[in-house]
Amino acid sequence: MSLAPGAGETRGDIQALRGFAVLAVIIYHAGLPIAEGGFLGVDVFFVVSGFLIGGHVLRALEEGRFAFGTFYLRRIRRLIPAAYAMLLLTVLAAAALLTTDAHARFTAQALGSLVYATNIVLWRQINYFNDQSDSEPLLHMWSLAVEEQFYLLLPLALWLLPRRWRAGGVTVATVVSLALYLWLYPRSPGAAFYLLPTRAWELGLGVLAAMLAARGLGQNGMRWLALPLVAVMALPVILPPSGVPLHWLAIPVCLTTAALLLVALPSPRALAPLERIGDASYSLYLVHWPLFAFAHVIWLGATPPLGVRLGLVAATFVLGWLSWRWIEQPGRFAPLAARRVVALYAGVTLVLAGAVLAAAALVKARPEPIDLAGVTGLDLAGCDADAARFDGACAQGSAPDLLVWGDSFSQQLIPALLADGERNLAQASKGQCAPLPGLAPADRDATAAFARDCLAYNASVLDYLGRTPSIRVVVLSGNYARFAQAGTKALRPDGRLATASLSEMIAAQQRTAATIRAMGKAVAIVTGPVAARFDAGQCRARAIGGLPSAAPAPDCAIPSDARAVPMAWQEALFTGFARDGQTPVLRLDRMLCPDPALCPTALDGVALYRDAHHLSASGSALVGKRFRLGEAARAAAAQRSR
Repeated sequence: MSLAPGAGETRGDIQALRGFAVLAVIIYHAGLPIAEGGFLGVDVFFVVSGFLIGGHVLRALEEGRFAFGTFYLRRIRRLIPAAYAMLLLTVLAAAALLTTDAHARFTAQALGSLVYATNIVLWRQINYFNDQSDSEPLLHMWSLAVEEQFYLLLPLALWLLPRRWRAGGVTVATVVSLALYLWLYPRSPGAAFYLLPTRAWELGLGVLAAMLAARGLGQNGMRWLALPLVAVMALPVILPPSGVPLHWLAIPVCLTTAALLLVALPSPRALAPLERIGDASYSLYLVHWPLFAFAHVIWLGATPPLGVRLGLVAATFVLGWLSWRWIEQPGRFAPLAARRVVALYAGVTLVLAGAVLAAAALVKARPEPIDLAGVTGLDLAGCDADAARFDGACAQGSAPDLLVWGDSFSQQLIPALLADGERNLAQASKGQCAPLPGLAPADRDATAAFARDCLAYNASVLDYLGRTPSIRVVVLSGNYARFAQAGTKALRPDGRLATASLSEMIAAQQRTAATIRAMGKAVAIVTGPVAARFDAGQCRARAIGGLPSAAPAPDCAIPSDARAVPMAWQEALFTGFARDGQTPVLRLDRMLCPDPALCPTALDGVALYRDAHHLSASGSALVGKRFRLGEAARAAAAQRSR
């Protein structure tokens, strides 16, 4: 994201906007409860950047002095020195601090940063709002990639369009991009968040504001609106209204930012400190995220202590100022000829690419302490964890007699069941879709559209059971605690979206069990292991690999205060499932944690976890052998059926 000053004179109000935006982003990432919508600071930056850079291109075109080479040379001078300095230091830190699997993702992100494609890499790797994203040191580079992709296209588009069509062309492109953003976000939030076609409207608003400003609109007649506009822009950043989908909040923030740019209100002396922060906002933005990400790595995905986070904020300002004073500013104004700048840029890019690949080779050569790869269940052509419907193709043979049904918690049981000798399985696993027909989670990771698919998927599993007489036993497993998380609603078949209570979940389980038994089949639930508030898999991998970490207990054990799910809620749910839900519950959490005060994360020297709440493949297999999981599940289901 370009936070560097644009062409022409520096405007105090614009610098103050930048200062506000970067402060919001830093405070949000520090986890301080004073800017709960601080991620919207990036949206403010996009509009400001469109206004400045778009305005520069338009002025140069109007005056007949625009040159593509000059434009991109200015972008190199402004962006590359500080970005490459940050990237080099992050590459070195990542080689020293990341485990092999995490470094493999980092390598792709770092190479993507060199060609302005980090947003595409991240889109394919991880959702921005996923907990794991906090530990990705180059996550923030997605916005710079979006912006540079925009500025590869904008000058060419404006140059090709006749003058009288430019405003109309930018308006149409902006409206289409916004419509695509609103349409795609409920269906694929990762794509809508990361990709240029659904982000271009924010930059486009800035370009349109620059066009209006060039015609003299807004600077005099709109100044009385300045304070209301500031309030509308700042309120969602400081205290986002509850109940409003997060992606909708960007619209008022971007519209009011564009209006404020038109107002061009003189910046009062009281905002001078904010202006100075705005001057260094690009460097501040660049350095802040790697600091927080590496802290999350060391604290194993858990939130670092408040003192650490405040220290990181202070370090951000120190390093950001040093970067601005000694790297960003000299890089922008160094008296170098254009050819030399381009040669340096190309040479340093190749050196950085070599450093990234060399670091990747060194990290890959380390002995792999444990396998943290995700458990995907049966390795068969018909298995698809993202399928909209279950067609029965994910099965061993044409007449399976046991169905494993659920979300990723059901997938993690497959190695255990196979290790216990089960060879006639079918698997109906859809990520983030617990096996509770009639209830589907909807939150920032699972959109309402996904929840509708989840309802349909679970209904299709029941249809499959009804037409498959060979299935005699159904094993259910799901992340039921998802429904208890703050911000998670449950979608019902009638379209109602509201929080699901314990009693409603238990009633849904009772209906599911009754439906399955009416088909002449037995049913049981197998729970997951104890869920932690830290990444237990990374903890063990880091301990074995000699990497620093801040584990809450020795040997990466899970103390009671580090459990992700309150014990009282979990006991009430599973007791209710067994009693009122009329379904036997096989408690893996109790089997693996006989002492609730301290739960081990290894058994017989084998790491049980791959993350905070999933079994590793080797851990699952060990559980299957140790507890004869297939036999135990069949016995529990049969006992209730008699």
